[in-house]
Amino acid sequence: MSFDLKLLGEKLIHCRQRLQFELREVAIGTGLGLDRIEKIEAGLLEPTGDEILMLADFYKEDYKFFISNQQKSGSEQTDVLYRKFGDSFSKEDRWAIQEFLYLCECEQNVIDFLSTPKKEFVFQKKGTYFKEHGIQAATSLRSFLGYSDNELLQNIFEDFRKIGIHIFRRKLVNSSISGLFVLHPNAGKCILVNYNEDIYRQNFTLAHETAHSIFDTEEQLNVSFTNEKGDLREIRANTFASHFLIPTNAILQLNVTQWSQEIIYKVAKQLKTNITPLLIRLKELNLIEDEEYKLYSQLYLNEKEKNDFELDGLTDRIKENKKKLIERGLSTYYVRECHNAYINGFISRKRLAEMLLTNEFELPNILNLFNLKLIYEH
Repeated sequence: MSFDLKLLGEKLIHCRQRLQFELREVAIGTGLGLDRIEKIEAGLLEPTGDEILMLADFYKEDYKFFISNQQKSGSEQTDVLYRKFGDSFSKEDRWAIQEFLYLCECEQNVIDFLSTPKKEFVFQKKGTYFKEHGIQAATSLRSFLGYSDNELLQNIFEDFRKIGIHIFRRKLVNSSISGLFVLHPNAGKCILVNYNEDIYRQNFTLAHETAHSIFDTEEQLNVSFTNEKGDLREIRANTFASHFLIPTNAILQLNVTQWSQEIIYKVAKQLKTNITPLLIRLKELNLIEDEEYKLYSQLYLNEKEKNDFELDGLTDRIKENKKKLIERGLSTYYVRECHNAYINGFISRKRLAEMLLTNEFELPNILNLFNLKLIYEH
């Protein structure tokens, strides 16, 4: 094996510092000796092939990045996040984002292996009115996905995956971060939703970040904070999200002459949205007055009344187990697509375990939750 040892060392140092790891943590995580890691980082020692693989697995990077002259990996885009937002991202959150980008790249690899079809949604802005852009794009995308102008959503996660967006949910320590969008150089459009948020807020965040993936790709990334206000791009994204989740005709067709607490509860649950976004739409449509808005703003849906699009119809036991997997980013879609790639011989059992963030021993337990099996040769 022959490659630039100095460049390799610089890449490893960059990976470690971006994730705020100490050398001893890398040694523990990889099983490599501390002295050996120091020498590899200094460009004084050529690692073995197995050591390269162990370091790549530890940092959740493609091993080819380390042994090539490629200057940057996809995850290095996050450097901009950390420079711009300083202490907003804790060490734990940096690792969650690193695994998120790893999962996005794995998912794209699987899609390429399986030649999974996707619909390309292209929206051309008209005029300079940002809110109108959001309304037009929401209406256009709903139609593109086959929804009528008054139809309720079936599964917003599936909908946005159909247009080629990689969507994962992870718990972030910083509760003020609702989500982020990254235009990954290899995987394309990627969205992370903070799984610590209220489930209906997660739906709104996903739609909000999808707006950024439609309008703001030139920025290559976006972080949305729960208390963000005033920015025209954020206003446009909020407008898109509210009109996608709560289409005008779905409200008007109800023919409600007098809105009440009971009706608002019922409609919010049907739309899988929180009370406030619904009230904002009702106010925009002049269906409620200021006083009614203030009155109903005190209402909230109990968490037990809210259903997750990706967990609907499951027994309580399976739902709880799958919740734990979703926290780690493992959606049903992702697990099934990875397993499909394994069944069709594109990846090995070991690689399948790596892509599911586990080991070969625990792999059958994860697959059982999805009624999937390993291939055992006789």
